[in-house]
Amino acid sequence: MIQLLANTRSKEYPVFLSAGASNDAGKLWSSQGRGGKIVIITDSNVANLFLGEVEQAFVSAGFGVKAIVVDAGEEAKSLSEATRLYSELYRLQTRRRDAICALGGGVVGDLAGFIASTYMRGIGLVQIPTTLLSQVDSSIGGKVGVNISEAKNFVGSFYQPDLVITDPSLLKTLPRDQLVEGLAEVVKYALLSGDEFFYALESSHEEFLMLNMAFVEPMVRRCIEYKLGVVSDDERDYGRRAVLNLGHSVAHGIETVGNYTAYSHGQAVALGLIAAIRISEQVFSLEGDYAARLESLLDLLGLPVRMEGIDPHAVTGAMASDKKADDLSANMVLLKQIGEPVINCDVDAAMLTREVERLAGE
Repeated sequence: MIQLLANTRSKEYPVFLSAGASNDAGKLWSSQGRGGKIVIITDSNVANLFLGEVEQAFVSAGFGVKAIVVDAGEEAKSLSEATRLYSELYRLQTRRRDAICALGGGVVGDLAGFIASTYMRGIGLVQIPTTLLSQVDSSIGGKVGVNISEAKNFVGSFYQPDLVITDPSLLKTLPRDQLVEGLAEVVKYALLSGDEFFYALESSHEEFLMLNMAFVEPMVRRCIEYKLGVVSDDERDYGRRAVLNLGHSVAHGIETVGNYTAYSHGQAVALGLIAAIRISEQVFSLEGDYAARLESLLDLLGLPVRMEGIDPHAVTGAMASDKKADDLSANMVLLKQIGEPVINCDVDAAMLTREVERLAGE
C-alpha cells in the first residue's frame, strides 16, 4: 500500500494508493482515529458495482453505515439535489462526528464534497474515486461544488478530504470511453511533468489501455504526486495551481458551445491540449515536435484530434466568458519546455482564433 501525504494550509491528509485498497476502507478510516458513522453517497451505476463491498469494509471495521444513492449523470450535481441530500442526512441523524464517503467519479466527488463542506458547517469526508479522471485529478485538492442552470461549478468551496483511497482495480469495470476520457488528464500531467513521463505513455500506452496494474499504478501515482505538490503550494488557486488548467481554456469553450454533450470533458481537454502545444511552439519556440507526437498519442488512445460540429468562433467567444478568464488574451497555460508550464500567457487573439480554427480543419 502506497501512502502519499497531502499537506495544505487548511489540512494534512493521507492518500492511499493500491489495487484493492477500497477493501480496506474501514481499517484506513479507523487508522485516522475517527469514530461516528459513515454515510456513503454514490450514484446508481456505482452502487450496483461497489456499494456492497465498501459498506462491508466499513462495517467490518466497526462503523455504522448508511447509503444515499443519487441518479448517475451531471444532472445530480445541482442545488436541488444538494437540498435533498441535506434532508436525508438530517433524517439519518447525521452529526458532526460522522463522515460522508464519496464513492464514485467526479460528479459524486464534487457533490458529496460540497455536502460535507456545508452540512453542519463541515463534517468528515472520505473520497473513494472510481474513475480514472477522479483518481488522478478531481478527488484531490479540495475543489467541490455544484452547477447552476447557467454554468458548471459556479457554486462551491475549497474543502479538503480527511482521507483519499485510490484503488486502480476499480477502473476495470469502466466502459472504454470513460477510461479513455480520464487518459486525457493523464496526458496533461505527462506534459506538465516532463519528457520521461510523456515518453512512458508514448511507448507503453497499450499497457494502460489493458489496465496492466504494474503500469497503471505508477502512472496514477505520478499524477497524484504532481497535483499534491501544486495544491500544497497553492490550495485556493491564486497562483501556481493554474498550471493544472493546461489545455482547459480551449476545452471549456468547446464544452460550453457543445452544451456539454458534443464532447466529454476528457475529449475537450484532448483538443485543448493540442491547441496549447501548438501555441507554445509559436510563443516559446517549444522544441521536440510535441504537437505531432501529442496528436499521435491522443489518436492511439482513442481521443479526438479534430473538432467536428463546433463553430470555432463560438469557442473563442465562450472562452472570454469562462469563470477562469480575466480576458480572452491572457488566460492560457503554455509550455516553455515539456515540464516547464507558464501561467497567464498573453496570447494574441488572432493566433488563438487561428489555432481553434485549425482544430476544426479550417
